[in-house]
Amino acid sequence: MKFAILLNALLAGIPSIHGLSSPGHNCQDLIFRVTASAQNVLAKDPPVDFTNLTEVIAFLTQETKPNPVRGIYNISAQYCKPTIPIIVGGPKPIQLLIPGNSYNHTYFNGFDSSPVPGNTNSWASYALAQGYPTLSIDRLGSGLSSHPDPLNIVQAPLVADTVHQIIQQIRAGKQIPLPVLGERKIILVGHSFGSLIAAKISAEHPEDVDGIIHTGFAIRKPDQQPLLGQLASVYLQASTYSPKRFPPNVFVPGYLVATSKEGRRNTFYSAPEDFSATLYDKDFWLKDTLSLGEAITGQPLPTSLTYDKPTFVLTGRQDAVFCGNGSRELGIPDCGSGPNSQLAAVKVLYPAVPNRKFDTYSQEKAGHCNQMHYSAQDGFQRAHKFLAVQGL
Repeated sequence: MKFAILLNALLAGIPSIHGLSSPGHNCQDLIFRVTASAQNVLAKDPPVDFTNLTEVIAFLTQETKPNPVRGIYNISAQYCKPTIPIIVGGPKPIQLLIPGNSYNHTYFNGFDSSPVPGNTNSWASYALAQGYPTLSIDRLGSGLSSHPDPLNIVQAPLVADTVHQIIQQIRAGKQIPLPVLGERKIILVGHSFGSLIAAKISAEHPEDVDGIIHTGFAIRKPDQQPLLGQLASVYLQASTYSPKRFPPNVFVPGYLVATSKEGRRNTFYSAPEDFSATLYDKDFWLKDTLSLGEAITGQPLPTSLTYDKPTFVLTGRQDAVFCGNGSRELGIPDCGSGPNSQLAAVKVLYPAVPNRKFDTYSQEKAGHCNQMHYSAQDGFQRAHKFLAVQGL
C-alpha cells in the first residue's frame, strides 16, 4: 500500500515528501527534490531488436552531439541509522549507496524492502552493524525516482549531478531527518553503473566525498566484449514485458528489462553452487529497468585528476561484465587478484590517490553481483576493514 501511495505521489508531481516510515528498524524513506543539470549527449535511432548485436553496436557507437539538459527531479532514498552505541571516535561517515543498472536501492538490502539484521547478502545491514549510517538511493529513472525521457535525459552525466545535488542538500542540512553534516564525512559505495557514477562525482566534484568503494567494477581488457553475452538476457521494452508493473504512461519506450532468467543469471552470477537459487529468483522478479541513455553513456570511464582520498575496489573474481564476455556461457571470467588484476588497474583512474590509500579485493566464488553470493560477508568484511585502516 505504501509503495502505491508513494508512486502515485511521484507521478502526480507532488513536491518533496519527507520522513515516510520504513518497515525496517531505524529507517526512513525520503524524497530528495533536486534541480540538476548536465552536458548529456543527443542520441537517436535506438535498436528495434535488442538481441541483434549489429543494431545494438551501431546505436552504442553512433556519433553524438552535446545536449545540455536541466530539470527538477524526485530522487527516492532510504536513510537508516545504526542502533549500536558509539563508543569511540564519534559518529562514522554516512555511506551513500548507488545501485547499478536494472537495480534500485533494495539491491543493497539483499532485496529486502529495508535492511534486516541477519540478511547475509545485505550490504546495508552489515554497514549498520559496524556503526555506519546508510543512505541508499534509487537512481534517476529507477525505483520510485522520477522517470523522464530514458534516451536523452536519463544518462550518466545527469544521474551523477542528481547525486551531487543530494550531497549538497545533505551538507546544507536541507533534508530532514538527516543531520547537518558540517565536517561529517561521506563515503560513496557504488555497484556497477553506480560505481561509474561515483567515479564521475570524484572527477567533477572531488570535494563531495571522503572515500569511495567500487563494487562490480574493473578495467576491461581490449579483447573482452561483454555485449556478446549480455544480449542473451533478451532485453525488451519494460511496458511491453509487463504493462501492469511498468505502466506505459511512465515507462515509455527506452526503459528496458531483461526477460531471460537464465541469460541474466549467466551475466550477473557465478557458478550455481556459489549462491542461493531462491535469492536469484527474488532478484529476477524484483528487477528494475535499464535506460537506453545509461547504456550509451556507460563509457568512457572518467579519470579523477585531483581526487586523493581512500578508494577500494571490491569485485567478484568471476565478474562476466567487466572481466569476461558478458556471460559464463562464453567462458568462465577471471578478474585475477593482487597487483596485476583488473581490479588493481582501476588505479589508473585515480592518479592522485596515494598507493597507501588504494586497495582491492577479488571476492572468490562470486560474479558481477558479488554481494548476492555465499561469499558476500567476506567481501563486506574486507571493505570495512579498509575503511577502518583509513580512519573512516
